[in-house]
Amino acid sequence: MSISVLAWIFGGFETFKYVLIIFGFCISILIKEVNAKNEYLFYYNNGISKMQLFVYGFLMNCVFSMVLILFINLVLKLI
Repeated sequence: MSISVLAWIFGGFETFKYVLIIFGFCISILIKEVNAKNEYLFYYNNGISKMQLFVYGFLMNCVFSMVLILFINLVLKLI
């Protein structure tokens, strides 16, 4: 999120949208892979592969980001 905020400050809202959706998720996955690589046991035990987890996480990130972007657009129009 901090990278997304920097993108908003230096690049405006249009840059913020893309950085939040794509790079924010990728950086969080990278940090998770480096710091806690073996903490996927719960998902493995339930039959969910790491790739399925990443795809589902990316899709949920897109949905959340789109809702957040729509909300921010509405607030900015009201101001």
